[in-house]
Amino acid sequence: MGATFSLTIDPFFRKIFLIPGGQTLFNFSTFIIEHLWGLFVITRVVTFSKDASKIPSDRGLVLFEEALVRGWKMEIATIFGRGVDTYRISLPSGKTIVFNGLPKEILENSNAPEWIDDKALLKRRLREAGAPVSRGESFRNVEEAEKFRRTLECPIIVKPRFGSRGRHTTTFLTDSDDFKKAFKIAQQLGSEVIVEEHLVGSVYRGTMIDGKLVGVLAGDPPRITGDGVHTIKELIEIKNNNRHARVGAFKISPMTPLFLKRRGYMLDAILEKATTIDLSEKIGLSYGGNAREVTPLTHPKLKIALEHAAHVVNDPVIGFDFISTDISADPSSVVWGIIECNAVPFINLHHDPLEGEPVNAAGALLDYVERIHYQKTGF
Repeated sequence: MGATFSLTIDPFFRKIFLIPGGQTLFNFSTFIIEHLWGLFVITRVVTFSKDASKIPSDRGLVLFEEALVRGWKMEIATIFGRGVDTYRISLPSGKTIVFNGLPKEILENSNAPEWIDDKALLKRRLREAGAPVSRGESFRNVEEAEKFRRTLECPIIVKPRFGSRGRHTTTFLTDSDDFKKAFKIAQQLGSEVIVEEHLVGSVYRGTMIDGKLVGVLAGDPPRITGDGVHTIKELIEIKNNNRHARVGAFKISPMTPLFLKRRGYMLDAILEKATTIDLSEKIGLSYGGNAREVTPLTHPKLKIALEHAAHVVNDPVIGFDFISTDISADPSSVVWGIIECNAVPFINLHHDPLEGEPVNAAGALLDYVERIHYQKTGF
């Protein structure tokens, strides 16, 4: 029985790839981890279960359900009975793979783990390859960052060089004092901070499997539209009272007035009729936003551009976050750019969008897994 084991690599281990022989060193460390894992299985510290209720994430659940449809055996690893985000799949060929998060191959000719989650290196590599990215750089010193900020078009976004889900990120910055405060907030997560121009539009997740675009999900922040009568605070209450059952209530926090102030609004101000504003930089249903599957609307040239970017990254399973004013238009005619790349994307988001037709990303992923192992084994 063969086995492969893929890991989500943190910033420390990514630095291994920067030194001579880094790929060999990483492969050796992976070999050690695989055998330690095997020891844990033998000693029953780790066991595998068919109980789907132990799966800790919806991402793992959609894979489990797709494997079940195919008649594949998929199990979740448990440590002392508690499920973790590690799984074992038995392929029809008899091959068994063990993986963390998502099944993917560690490509011998890829240095993607060095920089895939590094926003600064990602921006640099994609820009060098001609892929569209927002203008920006990484800084440790706030004074140097402030000088660079003055060369950019406002508004500005400030975020940690490493990290995801918008943590310690501040958007729509135009004022120097606010910028410096945002820089310090970002440094709470790490010493290096990205300063870049703020692209306008919805945030999209383009999921790429084996270099091909599988699905595009639009994530919107919580928004309200003015009626010329109610204040912003009242419109928030109206929004919460009329939200979809799957959409979380928008909670006014101490950050809300600060966010609105950067946009030129106040909570007790009456919002002009037909004027739509964002309430937060956070996107998604849990924050009171929206999630729309828009794959059929994606312009063919945008699809080509994303697949070119995937070729540059050279990792078989990734998620590009990008912003565009209109994904249905020729990308050369609109402002758009890639802002981040996720090495272990949440493919489940394509399976159950609030709007639009679901996309079976788990099916596409398991097709890829089966294809890769057939190429290696011939059966």
